[in-house]
Amino acid sequence: MNYPLRFMHLILLAALGMVFTCTLGAAAESDDEILIGRIAHIEGKLLRYIEEDKDWVNTVKDSPFGLDDTLYSGDDAKAEMIMPNKTWLRVGENTQIQLIHLNFDATTVDVAAGLARLYNKGEDAVIKVTTPFGYVVAPAGTVFDLYVGDESLEVIAIRGNVDFVHENSKTKYEVSEGSSSLIADGKETAQGNGMVDSAWDDWNDKREVLWTKRLRNQSASMDLLPEPIRDQSYILEENGQWERVHYEGAYRDMWRPTRIDPGWRPFTAGRWTVYYGDNCWIPDESFGYVTHHYGSWVYVESYHNWYWMPPVARFVDSAPGISMSFAWFPGRVGWLHRGSSIGWVPLAPDEEYYGYRHWGRRTVVISNTTVVNINIGRYRYIDEAVIIDRDYFYRGRRYTPHIQQNIGRDVIINNYRPTTVINNTIINNINIDKRRYTYNDAEVSRKPHTTVINRINDNHKAKQDFGPGNRERIQKELTHIQAKAEPSPRVEIHKPQLSSRLVGNDDIAKPFNALQQERKLIKPKERERLISKEKDQRLDPKGKGESGQTRRRNDQEDKGRSVNTEDGPKQMLGENQPKTSLQDRERRRRPDDQTRQDESGDTNNRNKDLQQRLKSPREKQTQGQESLSPPLSKRQGQEEERQRQENGLKKPQEQLPLSPKLEQGKQQEQLQQQQQIPAPRGDKERRQRNLGETGEARDLNTLEDKPRLKSPRELSNKEDNRAGRKDDKLRQQENTEVVNQQKLQQQEANKQLQEQELKQQQKEVQGRQQQEIQQRQQQEEQGRQQQEMQQRQQKEEQGRQQKEIQQRQQKEEQGRQQQEIQQRQQK
Repeated sequence: MNYPLRFMHLILLAALGMVFTCTLGAAAESDDEILIGRIAHIEGKLLRYIEEDKDWVNTVKDSPFGLDDTLYSGDDAKAEMIMPNKTWLRVGENTQIQLIHLNFDATTVDVAAGLARLYNKGEDAVIKVTTPFGYVVAPAGTVFDLYVGDESLEVIAIRGNVDFVHENSKTKYEVSEGSSSLIADGKETAQGNGMVDSAWDDWNDKREVLWTKRLRNQSASMDLLPEPIRDQSYILEENGQWERVHYEGAYRDMWRPTRIDPGWRPFTAGRWTVYYGDNCWIPDESFGYVTHHYGSWVYVESYHNWYWMPPVARFVDSAPGISMSFAWFPGRVGWLHRGSSIGWVPLAPDEEYYGYRHWGRRTVVISNTTVVNINIGRYRYIDEAVIIDRDYFYRGRRYTPHIQQNIGRDVIINNYRPTTVINNTIINNINIDKRRYTYNDAEVSRKPHTTVINRINDNHKAKQDFGPGNRERIQKELTHIQAKAEPSPRVEIHKPQLSSRLVGNDDIAKPFNALQQERKLIKPKERERLISKEKDQRLDPKGKGESGQTRRRNDQEDKGRSVNTEDGPKQMLGENQPKTSLQDRERRRRPDDQTRQDESGDTNNRNKDLQQRLKSPREKQTQGQESLSPPLSKRQGQEEERQRQENGLKKPQEQLPLSPKLEQGKQQEQLQQQQQIPAPRGDKERRQRNLGETGEARDLNTLEDKPRLKSPRELSNKEDNRAGRKDDKLRQQENTEVVNQQKLQQQEANKQLQEQELKQQQKEVQGRQQQEIQQRQQQEEQGRQQQEMQQRQQKEEQGRQQKEIQQRQQKEEQGRQQQEIQQRQQK
């Protein structure tokens, strides 16, 4: 009789072991990390849709924002969400946003209505934003605005270029930074003016200024935190300090809060709410989010203080009991209860967390049929348990006023029972208590219309049809869509207008068109986005790119303009020359008196001066070897003109500058000619004296009009003048040839310099591209290595768990066999 019973007992144990092994295996095979975003800032009211309850509640700052979560902002409301993959979202008033996918390499959200600005601050991630009129895909390093109205939308690229795919035409358009925006409705697309809403842009700028101040200094916290949560390092610096603490046989870096009340304990300044089926901690202290959802709290007896142990980027097998790998947890606590009291205990790093989802390492996924025996005395910090009356469990903002005092360890161990989760057994009628989903005691007076819920349901269906929303899938889908250069300029679409979906409880199910909600422009006050250098630096702290209007304005000013480099002033070269000349821009920079002087006739010299300032050092050196002297002054030109008239020379059509030697020779010859030619007055006096000696009385004027014989000296002077004129012509021709040669040489030198600069620019572009390709390959290789290590760790963890289960079963079997042997011996 005993053998059949023993056989049935063994079968039952084996079946239970298989169930428990399958449960643990399912937990181990699940993703190591479930990414959850954070609502970092709220102004006004922000509503959250509760899928389980089909209702809306008020959400608060530092609450989670995860998959399938839907938010709706109220009138004059604004909010900021931060994702662990470095994608940031900001929304304005009357905006409906739903998170569809969230991976380390991709974020997919749906903006059904309203105003949003999205930042892709990652290096490998991609953002996809769906709307009723199409979707936007934004690569790494981009920022863009999205204005979604009732009948149209507008996409504005703030930094970088994004792609928009029109829902109706299935056509792809590129929206570029600094250019026109794109407006689309259900049928067509059109070009927008690219202007942003002034109030919205100012608010985003203030948020960027705030975050710049927070992250300006590289603090110790940033080096001790994993990359996805380093943006929270400023909170730890402001509210505590890092210390080197001796714990579990080694010194470790831990953070201790200093701005707390006496007798403070973890998981007291805040409240619990149900999120994804598990109880999630909503902190009411500034440092509560990062320290209560990541890592573990430990109590160090030697210091008599609570310390927060940050998570590690990767789990180290050599120290499995004292570290936690990076993962988000609703709240790592163990539960206990007694009568009308509920309590929780902060879990040590090596203690198991029980929940309905595999949140991370050391999670045991349970179901309604799972039976787990927990020894309450094995909780390391059982004497630090927090116990309150269950009536306050889903009420208020923090539990500090309701904590039961003076409950010792022995009382808890002897009178309280542990439990894996808080369910209907612990709290009666918990499944119908709507307060379990609330974040505070505030009631919602106006809720979104049914059309908002219809959009949520449509997104659930589209998500099932699309499949996993990773980067590779999104980019592959984008490549299969036909691209078009730009929308037709002839099409005109009305600017996006939006009507609020918040209505009274009696109007939720009524037809929305019958409610006659007021429709307003999403951009009531438009303006161009002119960004200062400080503002552009905040948008692009690493200097990877410029922002729209700034780059376009700088390009227009820099083409044909000199800039200061390490080698000296250098001319900016560009394909498109500006419409205004260099002389006009230089004239606008000079005072009025200098401008009038330039306009009066000295333009050529000023143009040459500008050209001299625009030359590079290499061009200046070349020009210095073969340059000509500057032209004569105005007084010298007038003197030369007077001498030509006296000598009977014609005025040349074009006056060319001469070299210094030729100019000196010419001046000497002119002086010699002036000394050799007698003055007219001297000739008159001499002739009058000669006439007087001969006694002939004649009119001097009549005598001069008649031809007379030239003296040998006069003939000689005349021949010298002719020879001088010939020499002048020869010299002018020689000067002209020299100048032409110099011009050709200068043009050739400029051409060679331009070619060298273009080649240098091409080499730099190719070098940057090669570096980017190498970096991308290295990152992909690192990602593959990490995946392989994670898979290897998972397999090793599965093997260890299976060995532990087998050893436990063997020990139990040995114990039963010994008991049966003892019983048999006793009989």
